[in-house]
Amino acid sequence: MNTGSFSGQDWRPFVWLVVLGLIPLWAVPAAAQSPGSASDRVFAKVDQAVTDAMRLTGATAATIAVSRRGEALYTRGYGFSDRRQRVQTTPRNSMRLASCTKPFTCTAIRKLIDAGTISEDLLVFDYLGIQPDGAGLADERVRQITVAHLLDHRGGWDRTATSDPMYEIERIRRAMRVSRMQKHHIVRHMWSQPLQADPGAEDYYSNFGYLLLGLVIEKATGQSYIEAVRELVAEPAGIDNLWISSTRQQNRRSHEIFYLADNHLNLHLRDSASGLATTAESLCRFMDAYWMDGQPRTRDRRRYFYQFGSHPQTTTTLMEQRLDGLNYALMLNSRREEHYDADNDAIRDRLNDVLDEVQGRLEE
Repeated sequence: MNTGSFSGQDWRPFVWLVVLGLIPLWAVPAAAQSPGSASDRVFAKVDQAVTDAMRLTGATAATIAVSRRGEALYTRGYGFSDRRQRVQTTPRNSMRLASCTKPFTCTAIRKLIDAGTISEDLLVFDYLGIQPDGAGLADERVRQITVAHLLDHRGGWDRTATSDPMYEIERIRRAMRVSRMQKHHIVRHMWSQPLQADPGAEDYYSNFGYLLLGLVIEKATGQSYIEAVRELVAEPAGIDNLWISSTRQQNRRSHEIFYLADNHLNLHLRDSASGLATTAESLCRFMDAYWMDGQPRTRDRRRYFYQFGSHPQTTTTLMEQRLDGLNYALMLNSRREEHYDADNDAIRDRLNDVLDEVQGRLEE
C-alpha cells in the first residue's frame, strides 16, 4: 500500500499504511552539492541524521534539501544512485514521491477552483460521466461525492474494511476481463462497489479519491494529468523536472534513482495519487510557493504541514513546512516492512530536533 501523513494547521492528519522490504545498507558515502547560504558545518548534524536514516531503513541512496522563505539553504546527495553502487548520488537525482504527489494534485485542484473552472461542490460522478461496471451503480450515495469530499479524504471508502483498489489492479483487471487496465476501468469497478460511509461523514484516507481528482483535472483542462500539473503548479514554482515515474527502469529518466526492489506498480495508473517523481530541491520549491493544502504561500502567515509518502519496497519521502519558516524534503530509496511507522516517527523527530539547532544557528 501507499503511505503518508498529511498534517497541518487548518488540516486534518492522515495516516497511510505501507508494506516495504528491508534491504541492508552496505555503504553510505555522501556527495555534497550546492551549499547555498549556510555552511557545511552548520548542517553537519543534518548529514548525520540522514545517514542514520539510511542505516535504519536500509536505503542505499538519499537526498535532502532545506529552504527558508524562498531561499535554498542546503541540498545534498548520499550513497549511490545506481544498481552497482558506483555512482554517487547528487541533489540532481530524482526519486518517486509516492503520496507526496497528493499536495501537487490538491494544489492543481485549488487553482482550478480559484479560476472558477470547477467548484468544491462539483458532483464528481455526474461530472466525469464514467458508468459503473456490471449491473450498475451499487450505492446511490456515490452521486453525492464532491470535489471537497475527495480533497478531505471523505468520499466514503474505508480501505481498512475492504481493500485499496490501487493495489488490487490485477485482480480488478481479471474480474473485468480487460487486457489492459486504464484509469476509467478502476473507476467503473469502484462505482459497482458500496461505500462504507456517507460522503463527508468520515475521514478514510483514499488513494482512489485522488485518482478521481486527477481525472477531474484532466477533464477540466483538456490535458493529461502531468501536463496540467506542470502548467498549473510546477512551472509557476520554478520546477522543471516533474514527471511520472515508470515501473520499468529503462523507461525512467536517466537521473532517477535505482530502487532496491521491483514492486511492479503501474505508476501511470496511480499518477495523481502517487505517481510523480522529482528532486528534494523541487519539493522545497513547491513548499516555498504553496502550502500543502493547495493554498498560495504567504510570508505573513505561519502554518505547519508535513507529509510522508512511500511505495512498497522502493522509496520513502518526507516533506515538511515548519512554523519557523524552514522547509525540508528527505527522499530515501527503501523502507522497512515491519517497522515503517516507528521509523517514520524516529526519522522525522530526529530531523526536526536537528533543524531546531540549525534555525538557532541561522539566526545568530
